[in-house]
This record gives sequence, C-alpha cells and structure tokens, in this order.
Amino acid sequence: MQIKNNNANNLQNRWIIGSIKWVLLVGCLYFIITRFQDQSINLNEIEWPNSIGLTLGFVFFLMILNWYLEALRWKVSLQSFDPISIKRAWNVILSGLALNWILPFTSGDLIARISQQRDKYQTSSAAMLNRGIMLGFTLILGFYGVSHLAIDTTWDGLLSVIIIAGIGITLFVFRKSLSGFLQYFQELSSASFIKITILSLMRYVVFVVQFYLLLVVFMPEAEPTLLIAGIGWIFLIRSALPLFFGGVGVREASGILFFEPHIADLQLVLIPVFLIWIINTVIPSLVGLIFVWRTKLFFR
Repeated sequence: MQIKNNNANNLQNRWIIGSIKWVLLVGCLYFIITRFQDQSINLNEIEWPNSIGLTLGFVFFLMILNWYLEALRWKVSLQSFDPISIKRAWNVILSGLALNWILPFTSGDLIARISQQRDKYQTSSAAMLNRGIMLGFTLILGFYGVSHLAIDTTWDGLLSVIIIAGIGITLFVFRKSLSGFLQYFQELSSASFIKITILSLMRYVVFVVQFYLLLVVFMPEAEPTLLIAGIGWIFLIRSALPLFFGGVGVREASGILFFEPHIADLQLVLIPVFLIWIINTVIPSLVGLIFVWRTKLFFR
C-alpha cells in the first residue's frame, strides 16, 4: 500500500512539474512572438555579418573546450574515492546532457553521473559541489546583469531569500543522510577543491566569451559592459527556469527582455541566443545520445 501511495505521489509530482514547465515554455514563446509582431520583424530578411563564419568556427571550438573542461572537472571531483578516466567522464557528461531534454530540472545530468558510480552519496556530493560553484559564478554575474535592468532593489532581497530557503529545504530533505553526503567534503583535499574551482571558472569564462563573440558580431556598436551584463542576466534566468528542450525559449525571452530598451531590431538578440543554444546544447546532446543506452543499463 505504501509503495502504491509513493508511486501515486511521484506521478502527481511529475505531472505538476511537467505542467509548470509547459506553461513557462508557452509563456516564453508567446512573449517572443508578440514582441516580433509588435516590431513587424521578418526572419527571412536577416542580414548576416561578414565575419559570422569565422566567429561560428571559433565558438564551435570553444564548445569542444568547454565540455572537455567539464569532463576534466568531473574526473578531478571523483579521484578521491572512485577514479575514472577522462574518456569515461566525457561519455557520462554528454549522456547526461542528452537526458536533460526529457527529465525535469536538468536532473538527467545528475542521474547520468550518479548511476555510473558505486558510492551514490559521495557522487551526489561531488555533483552538488560542481553545480554549487557554477551557481556562485552565475549569481555574481547575474546580479551584475540585474543591476542594469533598473528593477526595484526588493527583487535582490527576494532572490536572496529564495536561495537561503532553498539551502534550508535541501538540508531538511537530506537530514537523515547528511553524514553520507558530508563524507565527500570531509575527505576532499584543498588541492582538489582549488582545481575544481579553477576548472569551473575556466568553463564559465568560456561560456561568457562564446556568447560575447556572437553578440558583438550582431551588435558591434553596443557597449561591452552592456553585453556582459546581458549575458549574466540570461545565464541567471536560464539557471532559475530550466525548461524543456534544453531551455529553448527561456534564453530568447530573457535576452529580449534585457536588450529591448537598448536596441531597435530584436533579431540581433534572438539570433545569437539561438546559435549559442544550437552549438552548446543541441550538438553535444546529439553526440550524447550515443552513450545514453549505457547510462540506462547502469541506472536500471
């Protein structure tokens, strides 16, 4: 009876999460479409910059570097209790990226990582550390972006309350298993933590450089500080609202919301945001599909 109740609750939770994500996705797409209708924009009349080919090639190279750094970071994160090769780390990272398309709140990445390791507690802790460090960088640049939006300062306080509440809820949920999670942090050496932090910073810098290069090609006259702030804002919203299909719709809507007061042609924002999604998410996800079946076998 207890198992049936748990299954019913799980199905209900999945239905609620799925409904929320669909509502957000439709809302974002509606926002984008209405903005384009207001400006009578025709995507068939796009004027591509002369340097777009060279820029796309370099951004694609940075995508490979980005996911290599992530695989290396995961390898370093596990070396204290369950060492893996860089090849295996690469396979796990890409398969998790593919699973994120169908599982809520980017949990596919977490499931792919945990399912491949023996110690689930320490692996979960390593994954949380990786996400926590990247979230820290996202919040720092995100607050810089928020400061350029002229939003009431109460939003900053509200976001801080949400973060603190989220940490408290997480500790409450995992309170019975906290010792298992803490073991990883107790055994993590300072040298490993520094390596993980440096690799995380390098990944985040690669993200920013990729996005900046695409934005500056389409908006060469925009101030660099404005572009950096817009990148921080888009990354922050993307992290806060993970939707279906690798987050399509969220990036575009948040980019339009940020840059609309500063530019007249919204397609100059939409195209770079869409391209970064294709390069950083779609292409690696297609490669990751090759390794998904292995992840499923281990998960079962």
